[in-house]
Order: sequence, then structure tokens, then C-alpha cells
Amino acid sequence: MWQQVTDSMVTVLERAKHLLEGWRNANRKQSLPHQENMSSNPSTSHQGRDTELRWKKLTNDIFKCNVDASFSRILNKVGLGMCIRDSDGNHVKSKTMWLTPVCSVDIGKALGLYHAFRWIHELQLINVDFEVDSKRVADHFNKGRGDVTEFGSIMDDSIQFFNSFFNKLSCRVY
Repeated sequence: MWQQVTDSMVTVLERAKHLLEGWRNANRKQSLPHQENMSSNPSTSHQGRDTELRWKKLTNDIFKCNVDASFSRILNKVGLGMCIRDSDGNHVKSKTMWLTPVCSVDIGKALGLYHAFRWIHELQLINVDFEVDSKRVADHFNKGRGDVTEFGSIMDDSIQFFNSFFNKLSCRVY
């Protein structure tokens, strides 16, 4: 699975620092609206939050593809990881790849989704839910347009590829 790759302690620490920073930023952004809602109507916001976070088991004919990216400034690389699971949570297949040079988190996450679409298409799988850990990537895919940055260009290419090869009713990104 690791393809004989051994990372230095500095690389592992850099990756852990990045993941912790991303986790803190995501929680900081999510907690602000929730706290505002709590002050105005605690029972409504608490109920809405519980329903949003509830896990749902996949139906029998759907696969789930988790997509993530890691970043190493030391190696000047972005690592992309994709994992497919079936409806029972069993590991079906995974893929890792390295891209250079290192880029911003948003661009790395967007590239991860783009390469996941291409990989799933190569495998000829249908009924796939794609899960990313970037709200910006998921939001842009589902409703964003008009971003003229490099991020927007990558996402637009991903959307075009998705629309060409996947059924919108049987595949989702969240």
C-alpha cells in the first residue's frame, strides 16, 4: 500500500500540522453560525445540527469514494489518496499518487476530486458517492460557478468530466 515509501519525521510532522490546522479551521467556520443560531433558538438549531451530522448507510448498489490530499513543502509534493468502499464498508480498492509542485490546500483538494472522477471512470463503476473533506470543493461542485481562479478552472474541468461520464442521479459529491 505504501509502495516502499518511508517519510522522514519532519515530513510526518508537517503533514500532521497541516491536518490539524485544517481541522481547526473547519471547526472554527462551522461553530460560528451554530453559536449564532443557538442564541436565537436553541432547540431548532440543535435539532437541525443533529440531522445534518447523522450517518446514513449506503444502499446495496452504491460505492463510496473517499478523496483526500496531503501536502509536503519539504518534498515539494502533493499526495492524493482515493479509497473505494462498498455498501457494507468493505475496502474495494485504493489509489495514491504524488503531484509536484506543492500547491494550496484548495487546489490540492480540487485536483484530488478531478483524479478520483477519472479513476472511477477508468474502473467503469457507476452509482458512486464521492466524499471530500473540503467544503469549498463540495460547494463549488454542487452550486458554484464563475470562479476565474486556478481552483475554479480545475473544478469546472471536474464538473465537465463528471457531466460527460456520470449520471447526476446516481453519483453525488459531498
